[in-house]
Amino acid sequence: MDNGPDNDAEPQRSEPAEILPPVWLRATLADLADLEFDSPIADSNSADSQDLGDLFRKAAGETDDTPAARVFRMLSAVTGMLFRPKDPSEPFGAMVVFPDGRRSPVAADFRGQPVEVLAAIAQRATNPALRARLSDLCWFLERKRVDLATAAVAAYVDILRKVDSGVLAFRFDDGKGALTHDARNLLRRALQIGRIVGWDDVDAVAARAMATELRVRAIQNSLAIPVFWFSELHLDFGISDPAVIGKDIEDLIAALPAETDAHSIVELWRLGAHAYHLAKQPDHRHRCQSAAADQFVSMADRQPLAMMTSSMLANAISELHGVPGQKDKRKELKHRLVDAQAGIAEEMSGFSIPFNLEDMARQIDQGVKRQPTLRDKLFVFAALENSPDPVELAETASESIREHPLASLFGTSHHDSEGKVVHRTEGAGFGDGADTSAIQRQIAQDERIRRHVVAAGKIETARQAIGADHFLSDDVFARILTHSAFVPNDLVRTFSRGFLRFFQGDFVSALYILTPLLENSLRQVLKSHGHDVTIFDDATQTQQDRTISSLFEQMRSELEAIFGAAITADIERVFLKKPGPYLRHALSHGLLHDGDPYGPDAGYACWLIFRLCLIPLFPYREELTLPFDQPAPCQPLASQAANT
Repeated sequence: MDNGPDNDAEPQRSEPAEILPPVWLRATLADLADLEFDSPIADSNSADSQDLGDLFRKAAGETDDTPAARVFRMLSAVTGMLFRPKDPSEPFGAMVVFPDGRRSPVAADFRGQPVEVLAAIAQRATNPALRARLSDLCWFLERKRVDLATAAVAAYVDILRKVDSGVLAFRFDDGKGALTHDARNLLRRALQIGRIVGWDDVDAVAARAMATELRVRAIQNSLAIPVFWFSELHLDFGISDPAVIGKDIEDLIAALPAETDAHSIVELWRLGAHAYHLAKQPDHRHRCQSAAADQFVSMADRQPLAMMTSSMLANAISELHGVPGQKDKRKELKHRLVDAQAGIAEEMSGFSIPFNLEDMARQIDQGVKRQPTLRDKLFVFAALENSPDPVELAETASESIREHPLASLFGTSHHDSEGKVVHRTEGAGFGDGADTSAIQRQIAQDERIRRHVVAAGKIETARQAIGADHFLSDDVFARILTHSAFVPNDLVRTFSRGFLRFFQGDFVSALYILTPLLENSLRQVLKSHGHDVTIFDDATQTQQDRTISSLFEQMRSELEAIFGAAITADIERVFLKKPGPYLRHALSHGLLHDGDPYGPDAGYACWLIFRLCLIPLFPYREELTLPFDQPAPCQPLASQAANT
């Protein structure tokens, strides 16, 4: 019996389903007709673009598809983007990025027809925060819109003046007017645009004048951190004579009260040295470097712990690098450093920090948000998981092989995405201990599952919870990492940028920044414990630092003595060992694909490096403070744990 189609029937053609753009891109110029688009923010006094975005989102509603709703959704998306003026090539980023690649709006989404809508709104907008964001975005996407670039500069300056006068206010306003990091960020963006479109235009001149006004006011009020912010702006954009900046910084430090944060003073001395370097005044630069070193020595003298003392002394030695006439002082500090390091081994020897990880795994979002400050949340984040004991992993793998012998009876070949065999493991007996290769394969499989659960269920949920409640910046991470024995002093900012990208959801940048840094940090820790990490080539009579592979092959016992067998094995499985993600090799040789940084292994790897940085600081976390670290407002937020 023929059940085929009737040969006389006409073939039916199905029309392809229409693909609609995201809801934030559906507004058109026609939707603006007779629309008071700024009505949702008419009563707002916020200078924060994200606050405006919340108001537009509320006005848009959930289901309405009216012209007003479409416009409000577009404005909510634009004002809700992450503002990052430190990155002039991409100043607006996604506020949320999920491991599967989904994300909130970014600037590139608004290319084409949406720019026309946004430009029309920008020309009519009266709210300076809205006008600045729209004008800046339109010019960023279409550089021919120079009129909107100048409008953006003027709007940024207008925001600061209104904040100073009390008409507008930043989120978490503490009464300092425009002497805040938010004002610094807006002013940096205004100066970036002004330098491109016309440094001598009236709006760019006004931006420079505002930068000068705020720097002078910060100096007059002896505010160390704002002085650093706005002096740095002056140096970055060449607004003032760097020699004058350096002199002002020295005068300020001399007038600061005794209770001023010592780390802030160090940063000011470093900025002063940078200013004199730009001014080509090496003697003054060296004086500032020496003063920074003296400050570190003073801080070391007040430390009761060998680890903290050695960290400060190492920083002091680093500050004196290149300063003439300081050879004897550097030698003295090196001797003090060696003496201080003698006590580190005892302090770093095994200690346990009890955390109810089982409860945190079930309710990780609530667990993170119960912490009162960003500092506490970051330490909870670092303690989300413990590296498993290698002996227990081997026992579990052997038991699995004994229970399911056929699954491991034959050898296995491991292939890459192109089908090439990149690794082979031998078949197992019956889990009797002689099947080492099969046990390692079973461990790799078990660990892959564990990393997936941890990355999707714990790390990603906690990362989003922290990012939702707190403003994160390089300075936040630098304030913690500068104390960590795992982070070299000259790489604090690089580590900070990597972790900032990770918490912002830029997993590509995070993975490619942090992974290469791991090797140097392992060498740093080994050297601080008195181990030689170099190899001498007899043929060429040269010395080279050991690679990370050489460290694990030749100095495994030393690594385990410092980090413990569990953490050492975890590092090896994630970054170095096959079968496994083999991230260090894959990244170094360009073998990763676009989606790999968004996978669980990459997320776990970035988290593991963050954990390594914070482990030495757990006993002293109560002594650490972060800039502007205030309890986050209690806001309901749905947990974003991924399915595993």
